[in-house]
Amino acid sequence: MKKLLLLLLALFFLSLSVLHAKNLQAKFAYCSYYTPFKGPYIETYMEVSGKSVAYKTLPSGMFQAAIEVTQLFRQGDSIRYFNKYNLLGPESKDTITFNFTDQQRMSLANGTYTMEVIIRDKNNSNATPYTITESITLDYNPNSISISDVELLTSFKPSEEVNKISKNGYELIPLVDNFFDLNSNSLKFYAEIYNTSSVILNDAFLLSYHIETLEKKRIIDAFTRNSRQAAKPVNMVLADLDITNLPSGNYNFVIEVRNRYNELLAVKESFFQRSKGLPPAPVAGSISYTNIDVKNTFVSEYTAKDTLAEYIRCLIPISSANENTFAVNQLELANIQLMQQFFYDFWSRRNPLNPSESWLAYKEEVGRVNAEYSAGSKKGYLTERGRVYLAYGAPNQISKQYAEPSSYPYEIWQYYKLKDQTNRKFVFWSQQIATNDFELLHSDAKGEIFNANWQVELRRRTEKMDDLDKTTPNNNFQNQSNQLFQNPR
Repeated sequence: MKKLLLLLLALFFLSLSVLHAKNLQAKFAYCSYYTPFKGPYIETYMEVSGKSVAYKTLPSGMFQAAIEVTQLFRQGDSIRYFNKYNLLGPESKDTITFNFTDQQRMSLANGTYTMEVIIRDKNNSNATPYTITESITLDYNPNSISISDVELLTSFKPSEEVNKISKNGYELIPLVDNFFDLNSNSLKFYAEIYNTSSVILNDAFLLSYHIETLEKKRIIDAFTRNSRQAAKPVNMVLADLDITNLPSGNYNFVIEVRNRYNELLAVKESFFQRSKGLPPAPVAGSISYTNIDVKNTFVSEYTAKDTLAEYIRCLIPISSANENTFAVNQLELANIQLMQQFFYDFWSRRNPLNPSESWLAYKEEVGRVNAEYSAGSKKGYLTERGRVYLAYGAPNQISKQYAEPSSYPYEIWQYYKLKDQTNRKFVFWSQQIATNDFELLHSDAKGEIFNANWQVELRRRTEKMDDLDKTTPNNNFQNQSNQLFQNPR
Protein backbone atom coordinates (compact mmCIF):
# COMPACT_ATOMS: atom_id res chain seq x y z
CA MET A 1 0.00 0.00 0.00
CA LYS A 2 1.29 3.42 -0.89
CA LYS A 3 0.80 5.87 1.92
CA LEU A 4 1.50 9.50 1.33
CA LEU A 5 4.72 10.82 2.85
CA LEU A 6 6.54 8.00 4.67
CA LEU A 7 9.03 8.02 7.65
CA LEU A 8 12.60 7.83 6.49
CA LEU A 9 11.61 6.99 2.93
CA ALA A 10 11.55 9.01 -0.25
CA LEU A 11 12.04 6.20 -2.74
CA PHE A 12 10.12 3.33 -1.22
CA PHE A 13 6.67 2.28 -2.33
CA LEU A 14 4.88 2.88 0.92
CA SER A 15 4.23 6.25 2.41
CA LEU A 16 1.87 7.77 4.90
CA SER A 17 0.42 11.11 5.94
CA VAL A 18 -1.77 12.31 8.75
CA LEU A 19 -3.86 15.21 7.55
CA HIS A 20 -4.30 18.11 9.93
CA ALA A 21 -6.70 21.03 9.81
CA LYS A 22 -6.20 22.37 13.31
CA ASN A 23 -7.66 19.45 15.27
CA LEU A 24 -8.68 17.35 12.27
CA GLN A 25 -6.69 14.14 11.87
CA ALA A 26 -7.10 11.50 9.17
CA LYS A 27 -4.84 8.80 7.78
CA PHE A 28 -4.73 8.67 3.99
CA ALA A 29 -3.27 6.01 1.70
CA TYR A 30 -3.53 4.68 -1.84
CA CYS A 31 -2.74 1.64 -3.98
CA SER A 32 -2.55 1.20 -7.74
CA TYR A 33 -3.93 -1.81 -9.62
CA TYR A 34 -4.44 -2.96 -13.20
CA THR A 35 -7.39 -4.56 -14.97
CA PRO A 36 -6.66 -6.39 -18.25
CA PHE A 37 -8.36 -4.71 -21.23
CA LYS A 38 -9.44 -1.78 -19.02
CA GLY A 39 -6.17 -0.40 -17.72
CA PRO A 40 -4.87 0.93 -14.40
CA TYR A 41 -6.87 2.27 -11.51
CA ILE A 42 -6.15 3.72 -8.09
CA GLU A 43 -7.81 3.03 -4.78
CA THR A 44 -7.65 5.58 -1.99
CA TYR A 45 -8.22 4.82 1.68
CA MET A 46 -8.93 7.23 4.51
CA GLU A 47 -9.57 6.81 8.24
CA VAL A 48 -10.76 9.87 10.14
CA SER A 49 -10.12 10.16 13.86
CA GLY A 50 -13.41 10.67 15.67
CA LYS A 51 -11.57 12.52 18.42
CA SER A 52 -10.46 15.23 16.04
CA VAL A 53 -13.71 16.33 14.38
CA ALA A 54 -16.62 18.59 15.27
CA TYR A 55 -20.12 17.12 15.57
CA LYS A 56 -23.42 18.54 14.35
CA THR A 57 -26.76 17.93 16.04
CA LEU A 58 -29.23 16.34 13.62
CA PRO A 59 -33.01 17.01 13.65
CA SER A 60 -33.39 13.58 15.24
CA GLY A 61 -31.24 14.68 18.18
CA MET A 62 -28.38 12.42 17.09
CA PHE A 63 -24.83 13.68 16.50
CA GLN A 64 -22.80 13.30 13.32
CA ALA A 65 -19.43 14.39 11.90
CA ALA A 66 -19.04 15.51 8.29
CA ILE A 67 -15.84 15.73 6.24
CA GLU A 68 -15.51 17.26 2.79
CA VAL A 69 -12.92 15.58 0.57
CA THR A 70 -11.68 16.85 -2.78
CA GLN A 71 -9.46 14.68 -5.00
CA LEU A 72 -7.69 15.98 -8.12
CA PHE A 73 -5.36 14.23 -10.56
CA ARG A 74 -3.51 16.61 -12.86
CA GLN A 75 -1.18 16.26 -15.82
CA GLY A 76 0.34 19.66 -16.41
CA ASP A 77 -2.53 22.12 -16.59
CA SER A 78 -5.10 19.44 -17.42
CA ILE A 79 -7.33 17.85 -14.79
CA ARG A 80 -7.68 14.13 -15.57
CA TYR A 81 -9.87 13.26 -12.60
CA PHE A 82 -11.94 15.29 -10.17
CA ASN A 83 -14.06 14.11 -7.24
CA LYS A 84 -15.58 16.13 -4.44
CA TYR A 85 -17.70 14.38 -1.87
CA ASN A 86 -18.89 14.44 1.72
CA LEU A 87 -17.85 11.73 4.12
CA LEU A 88 -20.33 11.34 6.99
CA GLY A 89 -19.48 9.76 10.30
CA PRO A 90 -21.85 7.34 12.03
CA GLU A 91 -24.86 8.81 13.80
CA SER A 92 -24.57 8.54 17.57
CA LYS A 93 -26.54 9.53 20.65
CA ASP A 94 -23.60 11.56 21.91
CA THR A 95 -20.21 12.68 20.61
CA ILE A 96 -18.57 9.31 21.18
CA THR A 97 -15.34 9.34 19.24
CA PHE A 98 -15.81 6.62 16.62
CA ASN A 99 -13.27 6.55 13.80
CA PHE A 100 -14.84 6.30 10.36
CA THR A 101 -13.38 5.21 7.04
CA ASP A 102 -13.73 5.74 3.32
CA GLN A 103 -12.51 4.08 0.14
CA GLN A 104 -12.64 5.36 -3.44
CA ARG A 105 -11.65 3.99 -6.86
CA MET A 106 -10.71 5.91 -9.99
CA SER A 107 -9.57 4.74 -13.43
CA LEU A 108 -6.56 6.49 -14.95
CA ALA A 109 -4.35 5.81 -17.96
CA ASN A 110 -0.66 5.05 -17.63
CA GLY A 111 1.33 8.19 -16.97
CA THR A 112 2.61 10.53 -14.29
CA TYR A 113 0.09 12.56 -12.30
CA THR A 114 0.04 15.09 -9.54
CA MET A 115 -2.49 13.93 -6.98
CA GLU A 116 -3.97 16.61 -4.76
CA VAL A 117 -6.13 15.82 -1.76
CA ILE A 118 -7.98 18.54 0.14
CA ILE A 119 -9.81 17.73 3.34
CA ARG A 120 -11.81 19.92 5.70
CA ASP A 121 -14.19 19.57 8.61
CA LYS A 122 -17.59 20.81 7.45
CA ASN A 123 -18.72 21.35 11.04
CA ASN A 124 -15.70 23.46 11.97
CA SER A 125 -15.56 26.71 10.02
CA ASN A 126 -12.34 27.70 11.79
CA ALA A 127 -10.47 24.67 10.49
CA THR A 128 -8.21 25.56 7.58
CA PRO A 129 -8.43 23.00 4.74
CA TYR A 130 -5.29 20.90 4.46
CA THR A 131 -3.81 20.02 1.08
CA ILE A 132 -1.45 17.20 0.22
CA THR A 133 0.26 16.93 -3.15
CA GLU A 134 1.92 13.74 -4.35
CA SER A 135 3.42 12.65 -7.67
CA ILE A 136 2.09 9.27 -8.87
CA THR A 137 3.33 7.24 -11.84
CA LEU A 138 1.26 4.41 -13.34
CA ASP A 139 3.23 2.13 -15.65
CA TYR A 140 1.49 -1.20 -16.23
CA ASN A 141 2.73 -2.86 -19.43
CA PRO A 142 0.33 -5.49 -20.84
CA ASN A 143 3.30 -7.33 -22.36
CA SER A 144 5.30 -7.81 -19.17
CA ILE A 145 4.73 -9.24 -15.71
CA SER A 146 4.01 -6.65 -13.04
CA ILE A 147 2.77 -6.56 -9.47
CA SER A 148 0.24 -4.18 -7.96
CA ASP A 149 0.95 -2.22 -4.82
CA VAL A 150 0.69 -4.21 -1.62
CA GLU A 151 -2.45 -3.44 0.36
CA LEU A 152 -1.99 -4.05 4.07
CA LEU A 153 -5.19 -5.27 5.71
CA THR A 154 -6.79 -5.28 9.13
CA SER A 155 -8.99 -8.20 8.06
CA PHE A 156 -10.40 -10.10 5.09
CA LYS A 157 -13.20 -12.60 4.52
CA PRO A 158 -15.05 -14.24 1.61
CA SER A 159 -17.86 -12.13 0.21
CA GLU A 160 -20.41 -12.74 -2.53
CA GLU A 161 -21.33 -9.06 -2.62
CA VAL A 162 -19.56 -6.81 -5.12
CA ASN A 163 -18.81 -3.41 -3.62
CA LYS A 164 -15.99 -0.91 -3.30
CA ILE A 165 -14.22 -2.86 -0.55
CA SER A 166 -14.39 -6.24 -2.30
CA LYS A 167 -12.01 -7.75 -4.84
CA ASN A 168 -11.94 -11.23 -6.37
CA GLY A 169 -14.58 -12.58 -4.02
CA TYR A 170 -13.14 -11.17 -0.79
CA GLU A 171 -14.08 -8.27 1.41
CA LEU A 172 -10.85 -6.43 2.22
CA ILE A 173 -10.63 -4.00 5.13
CA PRO A 174 -7.51 -1.86 4.59
CA LEU A 175 -4.97 -1.05 7.27
CA VAL A 176 -4.44 2.66 6.65
CA ASP A 177 -1.06 2.50 8.30
CA ASN A 178 2.27 0.72 8.02
CA PHE A 179 2.75 0.29 11.77
CA PHE A 180 2.45 -2.94 13.78
CA ASP A 181 2.51 -2.58 17.55
CA LEU A 182 2.91 -5.12 20.33
CA ASN A 183 -0.64 -6.39 19.87
CA SER A 184 -0.45 -6.66 16.08
CA ASN A 185 0.97 -10.11 15.43
CA SER A 186 -0.44 -10.73 11.97
CA LEU A 187 0.63 -9.14 8.70
CA LYS A 188 -2.33 -9.51 6.35
CA PHE A 189 -1.94 -8.34 2.78
CA TYR A 190 -3.44 -8.37 -0.70
CA ALA A 191 -1.70 -7.95 -4.05
CA GLU A 192 -2.21 -8.89 -7.70
CA ILE A 193 0.24 -10.25 -10.28
CA TYR A 194 -0.46 -9.48 -13.93
CA ASN A 195 0.26 -11.15 -17.28
CA THR A 196 2.02 -14.33 -16.17
CA SER A 197 -0.08 -16.34 -18.65
CA SER A 198 0.95 -14.19 -21.63
CA VAL A 199 4.65 -13.93 -20.69
CA ILE A 200 5.46 -17.43 -19.49
CA LEU A 201 2.51 -19.01 -21.32
CA ASN A 202 1.21 -22.15 -19.64
CA ASP A 203 4.23 -22.71 -17.45
CA ALA A 204 4.02 -22.41 -13.68
CA PHE A 205 5.97 -19.78 -11.79
CA LEU A 206 7.36 -19.40 -8.29
CA LEU A 207 5.66 -16.90 -6.01
CA SER A 208 7.59 -15.93 -2.93
CA TYR A 209 7.21 -13.29 -0.27
CA HIS A 210 9.43 -12.47 2.65
CA ILE A 211 10.39 -9.89 5.24
CA GLU A 212 13.80 -8.27 5.05
CA THR A 213 15.58 -5.72 7.22
CA LEU A 214 15.38 -2.20 5.88
CA GLU A 215 18.99 -1.16 6.43
CA LYS A 216 20.87 -4.18 5.06
CA LYS A 217 18.05 -5.91 3.14
CA ARG A 218 18.85 -9.14 4.96
CA ILE A 219 16.12 -11.71 4.35
CA ILE A 220 14.71 -13.23 7.54
CA ASP A 221 14.20 -16.89 6.71
CA ALA A 222 11.56 -17.43 9.38
CA PHE A 223 9.26 -15.02 7.55
CA THR A 224 9.71 -16.39 4.03
CA ARG A 225 7.01 -18.28 2.11
CA ASN A 226 7.14 -19.91 -1.36
CA SER A 227 4.55 -21.53 -3.58
CA ARG A 228 4.12 -22.66 -7.18
CA GLN A 229 1.40 -20.84 -9.07
CA ALA A 230 -0.36 -21.54 -12.34
CA ALA A 231 0.03 -18.74 -14.87
CA LYS A 232 -3.08 -16.56 -15.25
CA PRO A 233 -3.95 -13.11 -16.60
CA VAL A 234 -4.34 -12.03 -12.94
CA ASN A 235 -2.99 -13.98 -9.97
CA MET A 236 -4.37 -12.94 -6.59
CA VAL A 237 -2.11 -13.01 -3.53
CA LEU A 238 -4.01 -12.92 -0.24
CA ALA A 239 -2.30 -14.19 2.89
CA ASP A 240 -1.78 -13.83 6.60
CA LEU A 241 1.79 -13.94 7.92
CA ASP A 242 2.39 -14.53 11.62
CA ILE A 243 4.85 -11.88 12.90
CA THR A 244 4.55 -12.65 16.61
CA ASN A 245 8.29 -13.34 16.85
CA LEU A 246 9.38 -10.48 14.61
CA PRO A 247 11.48 -8.04 16.69
CA SER A 248 10.95 -4.31 16.68
CA GLY A 249 12.49 -2.57 13.69
CA ASN A 250 12.09 -1.18 10.18
CA TYR A 251 11.41 -3.73 7.47
CA ASN A 252 10.46 -4.28 3.86
CA PHE A 253 7.77 -6.75 2.89
CA VAL A 254 8.78 -8.14 -0.51
CA ILE A 255 6.85 -10.10 -3.17
CA GLU A 256 8.79 -11.78 -6.00
CA VAL A 257 7.87 -13.67 -9.15
CA ARG A 258 10.46 -16.07 -10.62
CA ASN A 259 10.40 -18.56 -13.48
CA ARG A 260 11.44 -22.20 -13.32
CA TYR A 261 15.07 -21.13 -13.86
CA ASN A 262 14.90 -18.94 -10.75
CA GLU A 263 15.15 -15.78 -12.84
CA LEU A 264 13.50 -12.77 -11.22
CA LEU A 265 10.61 -11.56 -13.38
CA ALA A 266 8.97 -8.99 -11.10
CA VAL A 267 9.33 -7.65 -7.58
CA LYS A 268 7.40 -5.30 -5.32
CA GLU A 269 8.42 -4.13 -1.86
CA SER A 270 6.53 -2.28 0.82
CA PHE A 271 7.95 -0.66 3.95
CA PHE A 272 6.50 -1.25 7.41
CA GLN A 273 7.47 -0.73 11.04
CA ARG A 274 7.25 -3.12 13.95
CA SER A 275 7.38 -1.98 17.58
CA LYS A 276 6.89 -4.51 20.35
CA GLY A 277 8.19 -2.21 23.02
CA LEU A 278 11.30 -2.97 25.02
CA PRO A 279 11.46 -5.07 28.18
CA PRO A 280 12.42 -3.05 31.26
CA ALA A 281 16.13 -2.33 31.35
CA PRO A 282 17.98 -3.65 34.41
CA VAL A 283 18.65 -0.94 36.97
CA ALA A 284 22.09 -0.02 38.22
CA GLY A 285 23.66 -2.82 40.26
CA SER A 286 21.29 -5.44 38.80
CA ILE A 287 22.76 -8.91 38.54
CA SER A 288 21.04 -9.28 35.13
CA TYR A 289 24.02 -7.75 33.38
CA THR A 290 26.65 -9.72 35.26
CA ASN A 291 25.11 -12.98 34.07
CA ILE A 292 25.49 -12.04 30.41
CA ASP A 293 28.20 -13.93 28.56
CA VAL A 294 29.81 -11.74 25.92
CA LYS A 295 32.51 -14.20 24.84
CA ASN A 296 32.61 -14.76 21.10
CA THR A 297 30.23 -11.85 20.52
CA PHE A 298 30.96 -8.66 18.59
CA VAL A 299 31.32 -6.81 21.90
CA SER A 300 34.29 -8.93 22.97
CA GLU A 301 36.35 -7.05 20.37
CA TYR A 302 35.83 -3.75 22.22
CA THR A 303 38.55 -3.84 24.89
CA ALA A 304 39.61 -0.18 24.99
CA LYS A 305 37.75 1.60 27.78
CA ASP A 306 37.74 5.00 26.08
CA THR A 307 36.31 3.56 22.86
CA LEU A 308 33.64 1.54 24.65
CA ALA A 309 32.76 4.53 26.83
CA GLU A 310 32.24 6.63 23.71
CA TYR A 311 30.06 3.91 22.18
CA ILE A 312 27.93 3.77 25.33
CA ARG A 313 27.72 7.55 25.52
CA CYS A 314 26.34 7.81 21.98
CA LEU A 315 23.43 5.55 22.97
CA ILE A 316 21.89 8.32 25.08
CA PRO A 317 19.42 9.49 22.37
CA ILE A 318 17.85 6.03 22.08
CA SER A 319 18.16 4.79 25.68
CA SER A 320 15.46 4.40 28.30
CA ALA A 321 15.74 6.24 31.62
CA ASN A 322 16.99 3.10 33.38
CA GLU A 323 19.55 2.46 30.67
CA ASN A 324 20.84 6.01 30.84
CA THR A 325 21.13 5.82 34.64
CA PHE A 326 23.07 2.58 34.44
CA ALA A 327 25.26 3.87 31.61
CA VAL A 328 26.22 7.02 33.53
CA ASN A 329 27.21 4.90 36.53
CA GLN A 330 29.31 2.57 34.40
CA LEU A 331 31.07 5.45 32.68
CA GLU A 332 32.14 6.64 36.12
CA LEU A 333 33.21 3.18 37.31
CA ALA A 334 34.85 2.26 34.00
CA ASN A 335 34.42 -1.48 34.61
CA ILE A 336 35.27 -2.85 31.17
CA GLN A 337 33.50 -6.20 31.65
CA LEU A 338 30.26 -4.67 32.92
CA MET A 339 30.40 -2.05 30.16
CA GLN A 340 30.66 -4.87 27.60
CA GLN A 341 27.77 -6.74 29.19
CA PHE A 342 25.61 -3.64 29.24
CA PHE A 343 26.43 -2.80 25.63
CA TYR A 344 25.68 -6.31 24.39
CA ASP A 345 22.41 -6.48 26.34
CA PHE A 346 21.38 -3.10 24.95
CA TRP A 347 21.58 -4.28 21.34
CA SER A 348 20.48 -7.88 21.83
CA ARG A 349 17.19 -6.70 23.35
CA ARG A 350 16.60 -4.54 20.28
CA ASN A 351 17.62 -7.14 17.72
CA PRO A 352 17.89 -10.66 19.14
CA LEU A 353 18.52 -12.06 15.66
CA ASN A 354 21.54 -9.92 14.87
CA PRO A 355 22.49 -7.32 17.52
CA SER A 356 25.75 -6.40 15.81
CA GLU A 357 23.92 -5.46 12.63
CA SER A 358 21.71 -2.98 14.49
CA TRP A 359 24.71 -1.52 16.31
CA LEU A 360 26.74 -1.04 13.13
CA ALA A 361 23.77 0.58 11.39
CA TYR A 362 23.31 2.92 14.35
CA LYS A 363 27.05 3.63 14.52
CA GLU A 364 26.92 4.72 10.89
CA GLU A 365 24.10 7.13 11.72
CA VAL A 366 26.09 8.50 14.66
CA GLY A 367 28.91 9.24 12.24
CA ARG A 368 26.54 11.21 10.02
CA VAL A 369 25.16 13.12 12.97
CA ASN A 370 28.63 13.99 14.27
CA ALA A 371 29.67 15.21 10.83
CA GLU A 372 26.55 17.34 10.41
CA TYR A 373 25.64 18.63 13.85
CA SER A 374 28.79 18.77 16.01
CA ALA A 375 29.32 22.19 17.57
CA GLY A 376 32.88 22.87 18.65
CA SER A 377 33.88 20.19 21.13
CA LYS A 378 30.25 19.09 21.53
CA LYS A 379 29.60 15.85 19.64
CA GLY A 380 26.68 15.84 17.23
CA TYR A 381 24.81 13.14 19.12
CA LEU A 382 24.73 15.42 22.19
CA THR A 383 23.03 18.26 20.31
CA GLU A 384 19.25 18.52 20.05
CA ARG A 385 19.19 17.98 16.29
CA GLY A 386 21.50 15.01 16.70
CA ARG A 387 19.35 13.55 19.46
CA VAL A 388 16.16 13.86 17.41
CA TYR A 389 17.84 12.42 14.31
CA LEU A 390 19.13 9.38 16.19
CA ALA A 391 15.94 8.86 18.20
CA TYR A 392 13.55 9.11 15.24
CA GLY A 393 15.65 8.75 12.12
CA ALA A 394 16.27 11.18 9.29
CA PRO A 395 13.42 13.66 8.75
CA ASN A 396 11.53 13.53 5.47
CA GLN A 397 11.63 17.30 5.04
CA ILE A 398 13.93 19.99 6.42
CA SER A 399 13.14 23.68 5.93
CA LYS A 400 16.14 25.88 6.75
CA GLN A 401 15.63 29.59 7.37
CA TYR A 402 18.88 31.24 8.43
CA ALA A 403 18.32 34.75 7.05
CA GLU A 404 14.63 35.43 7.44
CA PRO A 405 14.03 39.10 8.37
CA SER A 406 13.37 39.67 12.07
CA SER A 407 13.67 35.99 13.02
CA TYR A 408 16.39 34.00 14.67
CA PRO A 409 17.86 31.27 12.42
CA TYR A 410 15.65 28.20 12.55
CA GLU A 411 14.96 24.83 10.99
CA ILE A 412 11.68 22.94 10.75
CA TRP A 413 11.87 19.16 10.48
CA GLN A 414 8.92 17.06 9.35
CA TYR A 415 8.42 13.33 9.92
CA TYR A 416 5.71 11.64 7.89
CA LYS A 417 5.74 8.67 10.27
CA LEU A 418 7.09 8.84 13.81
CA LYS A 419 6.66 5.56 15.70
CA ASP A 420 2.89 5.47 16.33
CA GLN A 421 2.43 9.10 15.26
CA THR A 422 2.17 10.74 11.88
CA ASN A 423 3.02 14.13 10.40
CA ARG A 424 5.06 15.40 13.34
CA LYS A 425 7.32 18.47 13.26
CA PHE A 426 10.26 19.86 15.20
CA VAL A 427 11.33 23.51 15.29
CA PHE A 428 15.00 24.14 16.11
CA TRP A 429 16.48 27.60 16.59
CA SER A 430 19.72 29.35 17.38
CA GLN A 431 19.92 32.56 19.40
CA GLN A 432 23.65 32.87 18.82
CA ILE A 433 25.57 33.90 15.74
CA ALA A 434 27.95 31.46 14.08
CA THR A 435 26.98 28.36 16.03
CA ASN A 436 25.89 24.97 14.81
CA ASP A 437 24.20 24.09 18.10
CA PHE A 438 20.50 24.62 17.39
CA GLU A 439 18.13 24.02 20.32
CA LEU A 440 14.67 22.48 20.17
CA LEU A 441 12.08 25.26 20.46
CA HIS A 442 8.82 23.40 19.77
CA SER A 443 7.44 20.06 18.61
CA ASP A 444 4.00 18.46 18.30
CA ALA A 445 5.48 14.98 18.89
CA LYS A 446 4.59 13.10 22.06
CA GLY A 447 7.05 13.58 24.89
CA GLU A 448 8.84 16.51 23.24
CA ILE A 449 8.85 20.21 24.11
CA PHE A 450 5.54 21.86 23.22
CA ASN A 451 5.68 25.65 23.04
CA ALA A 452 2.51 27.38 21.88
CA ASN A 453 4.46 30.67 21.66
CA TRP A 454 7.22 29.37 19.44
CA GLN A 455 6.48 31.78 16.58
CA VAL A 456 6.68 34.70 18.98
CA GLU A 457 9.96 33.40 20.41
CA LEU A 458 11.49 33.30 16.93
CA ARG A 459 10.72 37.01 16.49
CA ARG A 460 12.06 38.21 19.84
CA ARG A 461 15.28 39.09 18.05
CA THR A 462 13.72 42.33 16.77
CA GLU A 463 10.18 42.46 18.13
CA LYS A 464 9.36 43.06 21.79
CA MET A 465 6.59 40.81 23.10
CA ASP A 466 5.06 41.69 26.48
CA ASP A 467 2.02 39.42 26.26
CA LEU A 468 3.09 35.99 27.53
CA ASP A 469 -0.05 34.39 26.09
CA LYS A 470 0.52 35.74 22.60
CA THR A 471 1.06 32.93 20.07
CA THR A 472 1.59 34.92 16.84
CA PRO A 473 3.91 37.86 16.10
CA ASN A 474 2.54 41.34 15.50
CA ASN A 475 3.96 41.56 12.01
CA ASN A 476 4.09 38.40 9.93
CA PHE A 477 5.42 40.09 6.79
CA GLN A 478 8.11 37.89 5.25
CA ASN A 479 7.71 35.47 8.15
CA GLN A 480 7.26 31.98 6.75
CA SER A 481 7.50 30.01 9.99
CA ASN A 482 3.81 29.14 10.32
CA GLN A 483 3.45 28.31 6.63
CA LEU A 484 6.54 26.12 6.71
CA PHE A 485 5.32 24.40 9.87
CA GLN A 486 2.04 23.53 8.19
CA ASN A 487 3.65 22.52 4.89
CA PRO A 488 7.44 22.06 5.22
CA ARG A 489 9.34 22.10 1.94
